[in-house]
Amino acid sequence: MNAKNVLPLLSAAAWATALAASAMDFTEQGEYLGSSDCISCHERFYELWSTSHHGKAMEAFSVSLAKSLTPMTEPIMIGQEKFIVEFDEHGGILKGFYQDGTEKVWRLRHSFGGRNVRYFLIPMDKGKLQVAPLAYYVHQGRWYDATASMVRDFQDDGPADEAVHWTDRSLTFNTSCHDCHVSQLEKNYNPADDSYTTTWKEPGINCETCHGPAEAHVREAKAAEARGEELKSDNLKLLRFHEDLDMAQRDATCGPCHAKGQVLTRDFTPGELFFDHYDLTSYEDRDFWPDGRDLGENYTQTGWMANQCNLKSPGTLECIHCHTSSGRFRFKDNPNQACLPCHEKRVENIHLHSRHAAETGVTCVDCHMPTTAQAYMSRSDHTFRPPSPAATLEFGSPNACNLCHHDKDAMWGDYKGHKKEDAKWADQHVKEWFGEDSGATLLEQGRIIQACRNYEWDKLPEILAYLENPNCDPANSVAILRLLNNCPRPEKWAAIRKLTGHEHEWVRATAAASLQYDMAPETTKALLLLAADRYRTVRIRAAGSLLTRNLAGYTDEEHAAYDQAHEEYWNSLIIWPDRWSTHYNQGIYYDRIGEPDKSLAAYEKSMELRNDVIQPMINAAMVHARAGNSTNAYEMLRRALTIEPNDPMVNFNVALLEAEFNRLDQAATHLRTALKADPQMAQAAYNLGVLLCRDNLAEGFKWLESAATLVPENWNYTSSYLFFLQQANRSAEAEPFLLAVIATGRADAQTYFTLAGSYEQEGRLSEAQEIYRKAKLAKHLPMDAKRYASQMEQRLR
Repeated sequence: MNAKNVLPLLSAAAWATALAASAMDFTEQGEYLGSSDCISCHERFYELWSTSHHGKAMEAFSVSLAKSLTPMTEPIMIGQEKFIVEFDEHGGILKGFYQDGTEKVWRLRHSFGGRNVRYFLIPMDKGKLQVAPLAYYVHQGRWYDATASMVRDFQDDGPADEAVHWTDRSLTFNTSCHDCHVSQLEKNYNPADDSYTTTWKEPGINCETCHGPAEAHVREAKAAEARGEELKSDNLKLLRFHEDLDMAQRDATCGPCHAKGQVLTRDFTPGELFFDHYDLTSYEDRDFWPDGRDLGENYTQTGWMANQCNLKSPGTLECIHCHTSSGRFRFKDNPNQACLPCHEKRVENIHLHSRHAAETGVTCVDCHMPTTAQAYMSRSDHTFRPPSPAATLEFGSPNACNLCHHDKDAMWGDYKGHKKEDAKWADQHVKEWFGEDSGATLLEQGRIIQACRNYEWDKLPEILAYLENPNCDPANSVAILRLLNNCPRPEKWAAIRKLTGHEHEWVRATAAASLQYDMAPETTKALLLLAADRYRTVRIRAAGSLLTRNLAGYTDEEHAAYDQAHEEYWNSLIIWPDRWSTHYNQGIYYDRIGEPDKSLAAYEKSMELRNDVIQPMINAAMVHARAGNSTNAYEMLRRALTIEPNDPMVNFNVALLEAEFNRLDQAATHLRTALKADPQMAQAAYNLGVLLCRDNLAEGFKWLESAATLVPENWNYTSSYLFFLQQANRSAEAEPFLLAVIATGRADAQTYFTLAGSYEQEGRLSEAQEIYRKAKLAKHLPMDAKRYASQMEQRLR
């Protein structure tokens, strides 16, 4: 998708006015009543809603619910504890048996889910509702270890998942999973004692979630009934989903509960747009395979953002084309009807198009929306892409062919038993039917994402070029931009800057966030434009990247835009006071604006809420270190080491402090640990090399050479290696080393000039001239260096 500006940029005040005018005004609709007040006039709709996935998103655990579940006959062992659910005259209880002989009992208060899985909530201290350790698999009528089922199967050499303990705060209902299971919730969190008095109007996603408060509507309806009249359509005092919202607004109403991402405000109302309140996860997350297929639990929205029917024909397809407002699939009896009217010929000739005989009963959905499972929950791929066994062969991701053909593969729905020979069988058929280049687009995407995940920055020109490829949809662009945050090479900035003018707000927002560390004046100018963007998420990301910049000399309008965007940015940092990440991000904010005491206080609060996450500890250590408090920094890092003993960044920073304390052997040990975990960590290799080369150890030279070749643009790394070679009387090794660094195509200018100067001293003028010529032509070097190289080349002719 070509990068271009298609939206006008207005002043902060103008956008505030425009947004206020476009938002739905619920003030005239009165109070929320609950869906029971809808029954008398809308009995049929109430029945459809109350029995739907939305209506049953959560329900009280009752005796009747207990009767629908298979009783447990024996406890399930989870770690060193055993648990069993028992039913009684009030519903059900959970019993826990501990190693020390103690027993605990909790009342099952609520159930949520139900289509595939039922999870249960039990009351804990301080008003917290916790997801119980046992869940129920509806299709097989059996109980199982809930958190163990959530572990992802990566099928590669990366870090394996570990099940969290069932008491983990990420499984506390009040903290994490409330918004999409109850209606009109009031969290009522008390930060003083970390307690909740959470309430909600009713369980499930009710009528008023999408239509707004019903009090005024019910009052008008009763008044009209008393007059013997029908309620006029222009005086409903209720949001009409089809009549009052356009397609984008309707999709945005569905999006918040069907998206994996970040909530930036707490005031979304139907009629507003998704990227005014949320950001969204993409393929930078390992919950996706590199080709974008679901691996973890991703809901739907990211796939929808890569859906070609949605992208190529905007305004023709929306959520409620296929789904009712209560969440049911409209075309259950004839799924192929969902693809009409756009694909009429293929629907009419589906057996010819699919190469499957009529008796197979194959549908469009089978091939284009394959269903896979995570944590026993099924999910349909909403990208609508064709099957690609070739992607299975390259990345290990599931494909529709082998999901269906169980005789050709085993248990694909659980990501187990991948057989390459069977994927080859499917790939052969697909290519015979649809051509050898079938799946090429998907493979290209997956290779780019894979390269970024693996830090293959030698492929950076190819990666940056792909950002301008017509096949690079918003989901791909966002993933690449976020993964490029790990890339140290400065040539990325121009490409990222260009995407600040992308037509999609999600990409603009991500580009803005990615430019935080590029201080070029043209970047500041681009970010100030985005601070006045139509979408709040873009403005928030721009404000974050503008935070520490000197804005002297810019216009009053640009300053006003930044001030408003900064306020929105700060508000996004304070909406979740019960989450560790909120205080962690506040710590970063205060550190960036030069308030270390507030930064440390925020990090400490973050650690109080979550004492097993090392990021706040690392950051707090850095604040202490910059303030000259090396002892406090060291203690904070040692604390982090007890949690993640092999973490490369923790070990690296501990090593620096050990060296400061003149404990050089301990410093070397921690640097080796860091490099074992991350062999690409150039700064660790450099420091270990310097440490060991002081004693003329061969291992030291190896690490210095590694650092210089990993980051050839860092002259300090290269010059240090040359210095120690000279000290060890090994200067003869300098020439091949410098040639190797230059061969990377990213060497610092001084590397070229040092080698060329050495050639000149030895009288090897033609070779010196060739090195100057390479410097002159090197695209990555600054213009003044290239001019100097050109002058030197001319002098030697």
